[in-house]
Amino acid sequence: MQDHPAAAAKAYTVLIVEDDVTISDLVAYNLRRAGYAVRQEWTGRAGLESALAADVDLVLLDLMLPGLDGLAISRELRRHKPDIPIIMLTARTEREVTLEGFNAGADDYVTKPFDMDVLLARIKARLRTPAPDEIESPSGRSPQGLQILDRDAHLLHTARGRVPLKPKEFDLLELLLSAPGHLFRREEIVERIWHHKYLPGSRTLDVHVRRLREKLEALEAPVRIDTVRGVGYRLVEKS
Repeated sequence: MQDHPAAAAKAYTVLIVEDDVTISDLVAYNLRRAGYAVRQEWTGRAGLESALAADVDLVLLDLMLPGLDGLAISRELRRHKPDIPIIMLTARTEREVTLEGFNAGADDYVTKPFDMDVLLARIKARLRTPAPDEIESPSGRSPQGLQILDRDAHLLHTARGRVPLKPKEFDLLELLLSAPGHLFRREEIVERIWHHKYLPGSRTLDVHVRRLREKLEALEAPVRIDTVRGVGYRLVEKS
């Protein structure tokens, strides 16, 4: 396997919460080889305490753990550290389990056994180097009043103020802003933001759109998210 460059000049810290010592040590070895700092915990309670107390940039979280399970940990992290990326590791592939993981706050889902290169790529994607703050439309200008998305703080700025965005809300708004007026199909959004196939009947995307709309409205943003029923969403400027 080839060496992987670190996600950025900063040594990001990844917390591995995994009770299988062999898997944990293998992942830790490859992360360190890729330039990351690594912390390891083997129980749910210790993992949660470490994630809350330490300066951690991303959590690799096993689903089945002694004590607290991964779902409970994810929910607690979302309450106290809503912006920290969480990648769930699990040997279970049932649709319901996957949905429960995302609903608990996981940003990504990796099924065991996993390809180490793929796992490292997903980690790097979650810790990607910030690009310029200004998100421009294809015409070369940002929608008026939505000129800055702060990638470090995950804040949405308008002339009326600022509001924090959760990771998926930020990713969703960034995608919609990349092509104002373009209709993004539900399948495309889910695959690009959640990195899995769209599951008819899932309300995860709709919940995130609703929350994002509430934040846009709270800032009196001059744009809105339109729904094309049964098809998808697009960002448009208010008339």
